[in-house]
Amino acid sequence: MPTDSRSLGVTGFQAYCTMLAAIGSFNFGWNIGSVNIPGDVLQNCVTGRKYYGPFPSCIFVGSNTVWGVVVGCYALGALAGAIISNPVIDRKGYKFTLSWFALLNVAGALLLSLTTKLPQFIIGRIVVGVAAGAANNALATYVSDISTPRSRTILGGTLQFACNFGIMVDNACALGLAAPPRWRILFSITGALGLLNFVLFPFARESPKWLISKGRMDEAHESLRRFRKGAYIEDEFNEMVEIHRVNRERTEDVNVIQVLKGQTPDNLRQQLLVVSGLMFFQQFCGINAVIFYSSSIINKSTSGNPANIPTLANILAFLISVAALVFTFFGMVLSAYLGRRTLLMGSHLLMGIFAAVIVPGTVRDVAALVVTAVFLFNCCFNLGVGPIPWAIASEMTPRYAMTAMSGVGTGIGYVSTFAIGVIFPPLNNWWKNYTFLFFVWWNILAFVFIYFFVPETRDRPIEETVALHSCGIHTVLGRKWQTAPVEEKMDVGQFERRSGDDEEEGKLLAEEVGDSISPIHHP
Repeated sequence: MPTDSRSLGVTGFQAYCTMLAAIGSFNFGWNIGSVNIPGDVLQNCVTGRKYYGPFPSCIFVGSNTVWGVVVGCYALGALAGAIISNPVIDRKGYKFTLSWFALLNVAGALLLSLTTKLPQFIIGRIVVGVAAGAANNALATYVSDISTPRSRTILGGTLQFACNFGIMVDNACALGLAAPPRWRILFSITGALGLLNFVLFPFARESPKWLISKGRMDEAHESLRRFRKGAYIEDEFNEMVEIHRVNRERTEDVNVIQVLKGQTPDNLRQQLLVVSGLMFFQQFCGINAVIFYSSSIINKSTSGNPANIPTLANILAFLISVAALVFTFFGMVLSAYLGRRTLLMGSHLLMGIFAAVIVPGTVRDVAALVVTAVFLFNCCFNLGVGPIPWAIASEMTPRYAMTAMSGVGTGIGYVSTFAIGVIFPPLNNWWKNYTFLFFVWWNILAFVFIYFFVPETRDRPIEETVALHSCGIHTVLGRKWQTAPVEEKMDVGQFERRSGDDEEEGKLLAEEVGDSISPIHHP
């Protein structure tokens, strides 16, 4: 008898569609990293101001604060893309969103590569940000929808892996293309990537869950069969249909305002707290200071001439991005063994330690110590803090609130990214060698937050995690909140819970569900 599709790991077609969708995240990383190595050329005209026809060799900014806005406005575009894409996903689906929004990269690339004035460059950054925000927003839920609980452990980290791969490839290209006028080629490549996404993604399949939600059952069945090739899919398909029926009887999809006000059938305050906190700390841990400004940070210690591209700092920034990619893969694998929560706490703790090490390295001007600490800081981020928050957000939230909760999380993430991009240059001017103390405290606070409030979600069906934690804000300390892979499937009827304002009922229900789930067995 064929294998039950619910027990499958990663299939070839799941991986194929995930990689096509991840082109958008690759582009996101490309555009994040694109201002790092050429930064001194663009901002300070370190190679001198020349003209190549009507095109200047640089965009003289003159102010660190203004340059911070140039860097950070990309995140504002991404926030707009995430917001705009939500109703498009609901009406048109993931295939339409991931392919058509990619075309915005072409328009953004033209603005960036043909820039003559600062406002034009800023608008170009915003436009490519919109494309990236829409892609990231769609990818997170799309991958969750097409994955089984086992494959979700690996595929859930694809977004961060593709993003880091984009940063690495961009930094590699920037070593040869950062000098004027070649930096214009660097910024034009994002358009080619967007065009590639537009051409290829129609060959992917739509999410079976999205098709079921639109009543297109035959298409949903065929899509699931393609994603689970060779396996028996009837039980999984019937389960998807039944869960959708139950959720539809209880509620229509909710919006962001309803989630924020608590106007949902389930008490999702815990999910809102966890998603908001993790996305905030993901950015305020300090990683974007390294991604946006690692060349200038390292150059303070190596004392290279920024006009001599590539400098030692540029090369080291590239090597750091290579290590980030490798450690993202290790993080995806380790999360399957150590669990999301443990790896996330360890990742933040180590980042706090290495952020603290950067300070004496810069104070004493020990280049080797600074480079090593920045290198390990970035690696630790990609072990856990980078990929895991996206996975936890999708694994704690019921289907009807997934889009809204994703909007909350991405909104907080992008606003925080913009804030770091803007405040880091002036903060670095004021605090100088002690700047990274700012990030030490945020990582310590993140560790404490995760310890008390973030549950383990590894290998558990989303519906069971929702049932367990939909009881208001609570700490996750104690045995009843510890979870391990379940051996028996819960009946769909167990999810038909009473809603209402009585928090005690929710707590009792969570305990009932928790008692039916095997706890972790420690050796």
